[in-house]
Amino acid sequence: MNNNITLTAESILMEVENYVNNDVSLIDAIVYYAERHDIEIELLGDIIRRSVVLKSKVRDDAERLNLLEEKTAKLPI
Repeated sequence: MNNNITLTAESILMEVENYVNNDVSLIDAIVYYAERHDIEIELLGDIIRRSVVLKSKVRDDAERLNLLEEKTAKLPI
């Protein structure tokens, strides 16, 4: 693991969001982040599970990509 990075949900989200675009999902960006920094994906999973914001963004991305069997009910905006 690269010892020069800070593993907080906020720092991960800030960098990962730079990779997200129409062709790259948040989930793909997180995997790329883990590979780029030589971090076990399980460690990032633990950090994501503890962060309400990051967990919500990953869930929204998974729903958009139809990776979840059960969708979360959302109010129309």
